Amino acid sequence: MANTSNVTVGSKGFAYFAGLGTTAPADLTSSWPAGWGDAGIVSDEGLTEALAQEMVTHMGWGISGPIRREPKDRTVTFKLVLTEATAMALSLYYSVPVGDMEVIGAGAEAGVAFEDPETASIVSIALGLDIIDSQTGRHFRYIVPRAEVSDRDNISDNADNMHSFGLTFTAMVPVTGGSPVRRMISKVALPA
Repeated sequence: MANTSNVTVGSKGFAYFAGLGTTAPADLTSSWPAGWGDAGIVSDEGLTEALAQEMVTHMGWGISGPIRREPKDRTVTFKLVLTEATAMALSLYYSVPVGDMEVIGAGAEAGVAFEDPETASIVSIALGLDIIDSQTGRHFRYIVPRAEVSDRDNISDNADNMHSFGLTFTAMVPVTGGSPVRRMISKVALPA
């Protein structure tokens, strides 16, 4: 029978960045350990997840329909719009490692400077995502051990828009192998 408590609204969420190889939480309730940094405020668009799977269809000689389908590839992406101008947001948007940025100025007005790379670097990070339904308490936690920015939104600077960084991350197979995404979801029972 239908159960409305199984309907989920991702009413709030958090994103975290870490260096490759940083230990991630092993469950839904643990805090994000040392090495994981808060990505800051994400726009009210929240998180957009996309799953693209390409299949190869094999046809039989003289047979009018497919006789077999095989998965060819599968790509998972996560899109976030970061609203805070942080060193990590700048690094990911402009493909410049944080280590290549220099500090300019001093005190509260200190900032960073960097040159756009002649050839864009690939900045790989670990990505952590928490999606929470405020009413039911259902919690989705995704851990992407190796994520790369595969698309960037344009930045619009005017009175109607925040200066924000729209980033689409592609989940990559970790350097040491394994799954591109680990998913944990609370309040879901396995069938008996």
